[in-house]
This record gives sequence, structure tokens and C-alpha cells, in this order.
Amino acid sequence: MAMDMLMAGVDTNPEKQAVLREEVMKVLPEKDSEFTEASMKNVPYLRACIKESQRIYPLVIGNGRFLNRDSVLSGYQVPAGTCVSMVPLSLLSSEEHFHKSAEFLPERWIRNATDSNGQCPANDLKLKNPFVFLPFGFGPRITLSAPP
Repeated sequence: MAMDMLMAGVDTNPEKQAVLREEVMKVLPEKDSEFTEASMKNVPYLRACIKESQRIYPLVIGNGRFLNRDSVLSGYQVPAGTCVSMVPLSLLSSEEHFHKSAEFLPERWIRNATDSNGQCPANDLKLKNPFVFLPFGFGPRITLSAPP
């Protein structure tokens, strides 16, 4: 059953997979081609696929941080030392933030990209809240143990 799920998962987006394979083959034409930091700059579709995968299936359900100073969040006074949790799951699947949110559209992360219908599926992500998609958090890392 596990093999069926893995194998079926490969077939879910054959057109996206073909675009990705073509891009990777340009950068890594031989079996022993080395994938370097420089070659990573030449695979925007791969980066877009990774972002879109993390949007649909986030690695973590949220981030938590201890405030290092008193803050006002959405009009509420929150004292320093308070643990603030950010759980963006509903935002990542929201039509308000991601057009056709249920679909796997790596093109949404590429500027001026179009889909197979010639439509631009990408949201203008710069106009949206930049904190909607933060797969690895933002700002300094603070452990979730008690504040110092």
C-alpha cells in the first residue's frame, strides 16, 4: 500500500513534473553532474516547486517565539516574555491569499509566469502580507523553553 501511494504520487502532476525535469536536465545533463550552489541559481522552477510543496504540505504546523519586549499585536498589548504562536495553516489554503489554493501551481512563485491556459496563476505576492508564507519562520531563533 505504501508503494502504491508513493508511485501514485509521482503521477499526480505529470505536466509539472515534465517542466521540472526539463529544467533540471539543463543544469544536470549527465548522471554524475554535480549540483552546486551556482547551479541552484539556474533552477527557478525547482525552487518554485519546493515553495509550493511547502505551502500545501507545511513541514511544521506553526512557529512560536517569546517576545523580547512589550508589543502591540492587532491592538492587544502583549507583555515581554509571552510565547506567541503563529499557525498559518488556514492562510496557506485560503483563496484570499492564494488563488486556486487547492491546486499545485509552482508558477505562482515565478514572476510573469503563465499556466497551460496562458493565464497567470501567480498572486501578486508583494501586495499580500509577506508573513503569510514563512516555512521556516522569521527573525531570530529563540528556543521554546522558558525565557531567560
